[in-house]
Amino acid sequence: MAGAQNDGLSVAERRRRKEEQRQAALSGVVGGSEIPVAELAHNPRNAREALEEIEGLADTYATVGVLQSCAVIPADTFRAAFPEHESDIGTARFVVIGGNRRLAAARHAGLEKLPILVNTKARTRRDILIAAATENLAREELKPLEELATIEELKDVLGTYDAVAQQLGKTPGWVSQRRRLHNLQPEVRKALEARAVGMTIELARDLGKIKDREQQLKAWEAERRLAAERAADPTGKRQDKGKAAKKKVPAQGGSGAGTTELDVKAEARREACAMAVATAAGDAARAHIIALQSPVDPNEAVALASHWLTEAGIGASALHLPALPGKDGTERQQQAALALSLAHCELHMTHTNGSDTAHARAFVDWLATYADYQPADDDAPAVTA
Repeated sequence: MAGAQNDGLSVAERRRRKEEQRQAALSGVVGGSEIPVAELAHNPRNAREALEEIEGLADTYATVGVLQSCAVIPADTFRAAFPEHESDIGTARFVVIGGNRRLAAARHAGLEKLPILVNTKARTRRDILIAAATENLAREELKPLEELATIEELKDVLGTYDAVAQQLGKTPGWVSQRRRLHNLQPEVRKALEARAVGMTIELARDLGKIKDREQQLKAWEAERRLAAERAADPTGKRQDKGKAAKKKVPAQGGSGAGTTELDVKAEARREACAMAVATAAGDAARAHIIALQSPVDPNEAVALASHWLTEAGIGASALHLPALPGKDGTERQQQAALALSLAHCELHMTHTNGSDTAHARAFVDWLATYADYQPADDDAPAVTA
C-alpha cells in the first residue's frame, strides 16, 4: 500500500515521535541521533528523588530498545550554569534534563547507546531549570510532592507563582492545588509518598485544606478505614455507606446552611471556590466586581462563605462584623472577603441557572483561570441576538 509505514512502530508510537519532533522544533531542540551511554550524565538537580521500577523498564529496553529520546544539554553549558555540580557530571559530554529514568534503565540493561535530543536554547540557570521542569511535568514523570518541590524551586527563580504557572503552561489553579500539599502532616505526607491504600492526589489536596493537625489526621484515618472496607468487600455492598458519609455543602437555596445535594456542575464550581479560598488564589478584585453585581440573600452568602472558611481552617469568625474595626487588611480578612464574593457569585449562578449571561461568563472565566475549573459546555450560555 502506498505510503505504508514499515518501521515496526505502532500508530501510537509514531504519533509520539512526531509530537516529540514538533515540540523539539518549537523549543530549539535538535538531535535524533544516538550517542554512547557513557557520555551521558544524570542531572544532579533532578526533581525525582528516586528512580523507580528501573528493572522492569530495563527488561523492556533489552527486548525492544529505547523508543523515546532523552532531552539533554551540553555538559559545558550545565557546568557554566551550575559550577557547584561540576564534580557530579565528570567528563560527560551531555547532561540529561528529561529522561533520567530512561538513562538509568539503559545502563541497567547494558545498552551502549541512547537516542537524544539536544536543547540548544537552555543556556542559563533559569532556562535549564525551566526546561527540566517542563520535560518532567509534560511526561507526568513526577510524584505530587516532587511537583511541589519543582514549583517552589522555580518560584525562587521566577519570583511569583503566577510566573511559574505561565512558564509551565499550567493554570494558577493547578499550581495552587499542589501548594496545598505544604500543609500535609508528616503521617499524611508519608502515606502520599508510599501510595497508601485510599490515598489519592485529590484526597491529599483536600486534606491539605485542613490546617489543624488532629482534624487532618482524623479525616485521613476515616478515609483510610473506608478504603480498607471497600478492599475487603469487592461485592460493593458497602459502597453506599461511603457515599452517605460524604460531606455535604450548603444547599443551593434557602439559608445556605442546609444539606441538600447539589447538581454536578454546582458541586464542581463550589469545590473550585473552596480551593481558591483555601489557597488565597486569584484576582480578588475581579471577584469582588462580579460579586457586587450578583444580588443574593446576604445571610445565604455568609453561610456558604463561612462553610468554605471553616473547611480551609481559617474560621468563619473572619466574617464577623464586630471583629472588623482595627483589623482591616489582614490576610485572614482578605481571604474572608474573597470567600464572601465567591459565595455571592456562586449563589447568583445557581439561582439564575446561568441566565445572567454576563455574570455567568465572568464567574466561570474566573474559576477556570484561578481555580483550575473545567467549565461545562453550558456553564456560560452564549449571548443571543
